[in-house]
Amino acid sequence: MTIAFLVMATDNVYAHKKPIPLRVFYDRPQAEGWVNDLIDYHLSPPEMPVEDNREIWNGYKARLEEWRRGHPAGAEASHYQHFGVYDVPLG
Repeated sequence: MTIAFLVMATDNVYAHKKPIPLRVFYDRPQAEGWVNDLIDYHLSPPEMPVEDNREIWNGYKARLEEWRRGHPAGAEASHYQHFGVYDVPLG
């Protein structure tokens, strides 16, 4: 039986967000490699300011939005915290 490897974005149950399928691979190492890329991307968001200054926060929000748009899985996936590979039997 052929197996495809589906990369999904998930979040914790309390976030009340449905998992979203992101991409299908026919090679597990490729799927896992892409998941690692997604996780690496999530480790580098713009740094949240500590100052109580509207101008600084507006700049942060603009950088965060740009970061979301550049997400390798798309802006919607940038709102998720977990990514995983799921085996999907074909046929």
